[in-house]
Amino acid sequence: MSRLPPHPARAPRSADRRARGLRAPAFAAGAALASIVLLAGGCAPLPPAPPNPSLSPFVTASPATPAGASASPAAPTGAAAGPGLLLLAEDGRGAALFLVRLSGEVVPLPVPDPAVVAVAPTAGGGLLAVLRDGSAFDARGGPASLLAGAAWRPVTISGSGEMPPGAVIWSATSSPDGTRVAAVARPPDAEAPSALAILKPAVGRREILPLADQSEGTAPAWVDEARVALLQRDARDQIFVAVVDVASGRTTDRLPIRAFDSVTSRDGTTWAFVVDDRVFVGPTAAVLAKRRIPDGGPPMPAADRVSGGIALSGDGRALAVAVEEGDPGASRIAIYERDGGPWRATTRIAPPVSASGGWLSWLP
Repeated sequence: MSRLPPHPARAPRSADRRARGLRAPAFAAGAALASIVLLAGGCAPLPPAPPNPSLSPFVTASPATPAGASASPAAPTGAAAGPGLLLLAEDGRGAALFLVRLSGEVVPLPVPDPAVVAVAPTAGGGLLAVLRDGSAFDARGGPASLLAGAAWRPVTISGSGEMPPGAVIWSATSSPDGTRVAAVARPPDAEAPSALAILKPAVGRREILPLADQSEGTAPAWVDEARVALLQRDARDQIFVAVVDVASGRTTDRLPIRAFDSVTSRDGTTWAFVVDDRVFVGPTAAVLAKRRIPDGGPPMPAADRVSGGIALSGDGRALAVAVEEGDPGASRIAIYERDGGPWRATTRIAPPVSASGGWLSWLP
C-alpha cells in the first residue's frame, strides 16, 4: 500500500520526480501521496456499485500494452478475474478514496476527513483511516459497509512517546495480521527528526519510537510481524533501506539499496522496489540475504514512467503500478500477474480524472 499528506510544503525527495502522481493528461499535478493503502484479508464481499453517471468519462479498461508501445484507451474488456484495488488520491480538496474494479469501473468511497494520509486494515475486515496529526477513524465493516452508507467512527488512541517537533504522519501500512499499523512521522519540509508510530487500534494504543536516521515519506514495508523496512538517508545524504524492530524502533540492519519506493506483499514473502522507472520484484528472504534489489520484474513498456504508487497482492502474485504513458502521457494503472513463471501484463485501467495523485493496494 502512495502518498498524501496534501498540505505539507513538499514531498519527500525520493518522491519529488513522481510528485504529480496519477492524473489525466489535461489536469495539473497534485501533491505526492505518502501512504500505501494496504488491505489485509477478512473484508466482506463488496456489493454492486450504485450507478454513477459522473464516473463514465474514466470507466475505461484496456488490454495490456506490448513492451515499447504506447497504450491508448479502449472499450471496457469486461470483468477480470481476481480482487479489485483501492486508490487513495488527492483531488484538490484533500484525500479521496476509490474502489477500482479490474473491469475498469472506479467507484468513490467516503473518507472521514480531507487530511487522511492512509487507510489500513484492522483484524476482522475493518479499515483504519489515519490523519496527518496521528488521529484515526475506523470503518469496522470495511469497504462493503462504506458502500452501503456506513460512517467512519473516531478512535480514541493514547500511548507513550511524543511526535517529533513539527512532525506529521506521512504514510502507514498494516501488519500481516492486521492488529497493528506502522506509520512514518517527520516534518513536512525535512527528513529529520523522524519517528516510527505503531498504532494498535483494537486496544486504543499508540507508541511513538524515535528513529536514528532521516526518513523518507514512503510507507513502512512489513518484512515480518516483528520488523518493517524504511527508506532513510544517512549522514552523507545517501538513501538506504533500514530494517527496524517495531517493538523498540532500533535499526537492526542497513541495506545498501537506493530506491524511490519499497513495498511488500501482505504475507511478507515478496518485496518490490521502484528504481528510476522500473519495478523489481523478488523474494523478501533473498533481498535480506543478498542485500540488493531483485534481478527481475515486469516487462514494462519503455515509454512508461512510474508516476504514483505500486502494490503487491497478498500472495505477491499480482502487481499494480501507477504509470504515465510517456512524458507527458495518459495516466494508467498497469496490472501484471505471474503464476510460477515470468510476469505478464494483463490490463490497464484509467484512474479518475478528479484524482491528481494516487497510491494503490489490492483488496483480498
